[in-house]
Amino acid sequence: MTRPKMHLSVNLTEYGRHSGGWRHAVSDVSRIPNLETYRHVVRTAERGLFDQAFIADTPVHGWGRSSSTTTRIDPLEIAAALSTETAHIAIIATLSTSYNEPFDVARRAASVDAVTGGRLGINYVASTGDQTARNFHRAGQLPHDERYQRSNEFIEVVTKLWANAPTADAAGARVAHRGRFFDVDATLDVRQPRHGRPLIVQAGSSPAGRDLAARWADAIYAGGSTIDRAQEYYQDIKARAVAYGRDPDSIKVLLGIAPFLGDTAEEAAELQATMDAHHAEGADVVAHLSGLLEYDLSAHDPDGPLPFDLLPEVTSASVSQATLFTRMAREEHLTIAQVAYRSYVGGLANMQFVSTGTPTHVADVMQEWFEAGTCDGYSLVAPLLPQTIDAFVDGVVPILQERGLFRTEYEGSTITSHFGLSALDSRVAVVA
Repeated sequence: MTRPKMHLSVNLTEYGRHSGGWRHAVSDVSRIPNLETYRHVVRTAERGLFDQAFIADTPVHGWGRSSSTTTRIDPLEIAAALSTETAHIAIIATLSTSYNEPFDVARRAASVDAVTGGRLGINYVASTGDQTARNFHRAGQLPHDERYQRSNEFIEVVTKLWANAPTADAAGARVAHRGRFFDVDATLDVRQPRHGRPLIVQAGSSPAGRDLAARWADAIYAGGSTIDRAQEYYQDIKARAVAYGRDPDSIKVLLGIAPFLGDTAEEAAELQATMDAHHAEGADVVAHLSGLLEYDLSAHDPDGPLPFDLLPEVTSASVSQATLFTRMAREEHLTIAQVAYRSYVGGLANMQFVSTGTPTHVADVMQEWFEAGTCDGYSLVAPLLPQTIDAFVDGVVPILQERGLFRTEYEGSTITSHFGLSALDSRVAVVA
């Protein structure tokens, strides 16, 4: 029996996913956007035989709490540009289902899919936040479950448009959709994507988020603070996929990992401590946690436990983060101050499990979690770029290859070949 191989993805940013990365001595903040970093990272990831590179995005600028490093380039445009730098790796672009229209996304994505030679994936996000809503002439965001209902219908319409787009052998067919959120009567004027549709990527740990991912996704970005929790998520996603009539092996769960790498354990620990201190300096971390939990913690003793019985059961802002940090505090017996610090430092990196040490140590941890049935591979949430990807490809990847856990050459030049699929799941495109 062939031993399963890990799948690897890298999260693309200019300075890394740790929110203190831009303050590190090696970061050049005078170059925004720093396109050369994007190019270097994606070329290095391809040298390391990664399946994909992921471009996160949100259609809002966080005034008053973010640095100028949060300025962005539209993900589809940068995906097209990065595809010219590479020949094998897939590029995943994030798009909001809350603030886009299906026809426009279907047309633009089909165009970029053609440019990339069938190496495009779309990460669909049900965007949160009233500030984001006001960018689009709306008073506030939709309730959590309604956002996911809209997202389901959005993906359904987009995939219908792709399924009926023109091909080399047939003209495009009309799509007449009447739904709760969308009323579309159209035919795409762009050739059908190479595999029928771009890869579909999802993330989210709430019940609605899990269901959306199990119904539609080819790949899922997952978080896990413990092996037990990651196993539960993995098993639940696969079971939900089966309930939708899908082959569970066709869905790849990529567990987020934030590795702080050093030639020695001490060097790695120093890197993490330095970056955490950069980010936490002057921050009101308790106020930050209060926002995530939608409960004011200022009147409580910061050296005491979270008031679990007083916290809202469901938050409208981010169910995933609220659940993660509440659970973390309970299971690890953290004080308010400790979990608040953990929730703040690192930014996105704090929602993944962190591995700090030498390349051998990080490879050991990845192997342990992989063989424990927590994932099909990893999404590298690099704390510092390009340093982390360089160290990972040169140090960790060879160890994984020596252990028979990772490929030694690409099987092909498209995401279907990377995932060991003959084609993307065509049934997903026509789910009623």
